[in-house]
Amino acid sequence: MKKTLTKTGILATLLTFVATGIFGQTLPNTQNPPAATDWTEFIHTGTHDETIDSVTVGSRMPYRVDAQTPITGLSFEYKWLFSEALTIEDYNGITFPNTSAPYYGSNEISVIMPTTTGDITITTNVRTLMGSNVLCEAIDVTNTIRVLPRPTVKWAATGPIVGCSSQDVTIPLTLTGNEQFEVAYNVEYYDTYDKSGGLISSSSGYIVLTGNNLDFSAATFPNDGLYEISMNEITDRISRKSLDMDLVKSEIADLPDNSFQVIVYPTPVTNPLQHIRNN
Repeated sequence: MKKTLTKTGILATLLTFVATGIFGQTLPNTQNPPAATDWTEFIHTGTHDETIDSVTVGSRMPYRVDAQTPITGLSFEYKWLFSEALTIEDYNGITFPNTSAPYYGSNEISVIMPTTTGDITITTNVRTLMGSNVLCEAIDVTNTIRVLPRPTVKWAATGPIVGCSSQDVTIPLTLTGNEQFEVAYNVEYYDTYDKSGGLISSSSGYIVLTGNNLDFSAATFPNDGLYEISMNEITDRISRKSLDMDLVKSEIADLPDNSFQVIVYPTPVTNPLQHIRNN
């Protein structure tokens, strides 16, 4: 999920803040296939104790087990059985040949999750074959996958916010989901408060939220006029695990149903005090 920022018109300075806001933040896996550091076991005694895997509705999720050590003359098949009927795919979303389901020749798969929330199970094992004859079979191991709703974002205030140019602006938000959140937005600028002068410029950006606020620096609103902010997308650390981000993109109900207005008035400047000359 590569993001591209484009500088546009008067709001180019906004991107300085965006870059600062996201700097130093570490977002979960967005690679396909996932990096080695993205994996964790369902149950172990390390720094994480993740007995349940949390996923977003409709996401395409990868699973893997360590491959068996090769033995000359033998082959291995891996059991991939879900409590709901899910299509077994590779990391690129290509369906595996269904020759011996629920056994497959790959120790790495991906599946598209249900579109409803709730718990499902994943059962795995491995068996050894000589030709088509099954020689040995490991015991089943069953784990739980929790399917969660997509994250949502709404304005927590009705607006507009009224201020002066070159002032910071904080817009309170109502969020559901799992931190850390990332939102994408548009900002449109009008140099007249009633929009009679037409749209002057627009810009888009994204930012990692550090709380329940959308914080803009003073550089975002350098001139007096009307600014309208609209939300395009929200992701959280669970939805970003999906190998296909199009499957978890925000729907209309997940976003604010209107734009948020910021009205900026000119900031007056105290001019030098004058007096009658002494000579």
